[in-house]
Amino acid sequence: MKTEAAAIAHPILAESRVGIGEKFSYGVGSFAEQMVFNPATMFIVFFYTDVVGLAAATVGAILLFSRVFDLLNPILGLVVDRTRSRYGNGRPWLLWLAVPLGLSTVLMFTSPALGPVGKAIYAFITYNLALEIIFPAIDVPYSAMLCLITSDEHERTVLSLFRMVLQNVGGLLSFAVTLAMVKYFGGGALGWSRSFMCFGALATVFLLVCFAGTRERVAPVSRQEAPVSVKRALSSVLKNKYCLQIALLLIGVFMLLGLISSNIYYCRSILKNVEIMGPLMSAYQVSVIVGMICAGPLVTRLGKRNGSLWGLAVAVAGQAIMFAAPASITLIYVGTILKGFGLAPMMGTLFAMVSDVVDYGEWNSGVHAAGLIYGAMALGAKVAIGLGNALVGFILGLSGYVAGAVVQSPATILAIKVMFLHLPLFLLLIMGLILFVYDLDRRYPVIAAGLKARRLAAN
Repeated sequence: MKTEAAAIAHPILAESRVGIGEKFSYGVGSFAEQMVFNPATMFIVFFYTDVVGLAAATVGAILLFSRVFDLLNPILGLVVDRTRSRYGNGRPWLLWLAVPLGLSTVLMFTSPALGPVGKAIYAFITYNLALEIIFPAIDVPYSAMLCLITSDEHERTVLSLFRMVLQNVGGLLSFAVTLAMVKYFGGGALGWSRSFMCFGALATVFLLVCFAGTRERVAPVSRQEAPVSVKRALSSVLKNKYCLQIALLLIGVFMLLGLISSNIYYCRSILKNVEIMGPLMSAYQVSVIVGMICAGPLVTRLGKRNGSLWGLAVAVAGQAIMFAAPASITLIYVGTILKGFGLAPMMGTLFAMVSDVVDYGEWNSGVHAAGLIYGAMALGAKVAIGLGNALVGFILGLSGYVAGAVVQSPATILAIKVMFLHLPLFLLLIMGLILFVYDLDRRYPVIAAGLKARRLAAN
């Protein structure tokens, strides 16, 4: 506790290098989140329809109306910015909500003996409690911790890479074992409930490890003053030009992820083998993990912006290769692996870029709005991935797609190719253009020095 008090009293002296243990502890926070978020989002529709017995239309309505709660993300960010605790701004939320997240996860995948209306109400309450209230109340402060653990640009980049590598490992692992666990525990409602008891327990333990193994060393000047008004905080974000650039970049990334839902149609109708969907996506995720591990030296040498641009060039090449033979399974594998590997530097350092944007905002306006900015980014990510998913349904509908048909019309075949080949290439090029005009990496050393001087003067 004495160490934390010293970190707040002397923020400059306390900002030493972050040890490997702390980097790992921070990364396992994202691993913990994936123990809940990934299997829940992958299988919740199936669980509600085939296990609980809800009508598909009812499930669709529950998930649609739940989107209203996404607006809580920026509000939670404002709450985080106003949090005053001996543990800092973000860390206490992990301590307070680790157990509630684990318990709410189990409740979400429990099938009570109620009638159809009672089951629908129960599903709506438990789904939103777990994924739309408690989960973002952990995720937003956890993300904001990145710029509070250290102000060193390189250390933040490495922390971000640890986070994203362990996030992808957690996502890959949880997806791979979920159905096997359900079967092992006897299948049916009991199998799902017991499986998510395990996921919830793991999430709780790893979130507490993240809390215990990290420290918030950076004490923004604004934290030592009265809480910043909502109007001033919003004004500082709106005047932050880099916030808009990174938000657009993030929207592009998550729209790209949303378009992945079109892959199964491509495997079935173009590659004529729907069974390769699983191995193809596993190959993609493994290539992203390997790319993030390899991105450290590249980003250290070139910087986040230039390293991401070089990676995007590889991703564009991988996407372009697929055009040569759209029906070649081998070429699709090669292109997908190259795309995942090339996207890794940008995806791995994106949250570190957001931290730089937070620092620029504090330097430019005097307001440290980490929670608000990360909350807004979380909202943008959810909207973008939903837009990507919606585009798939909208384009298929316009093309005259016939569900279950072995042979689709030429218009539908063209639409599927556009979603798998053309739209991802377009988004990759747009992201490259955004990074091309993004120059905060070049300006950041001056900004960091100015902030350190202000914090030292404030103490």
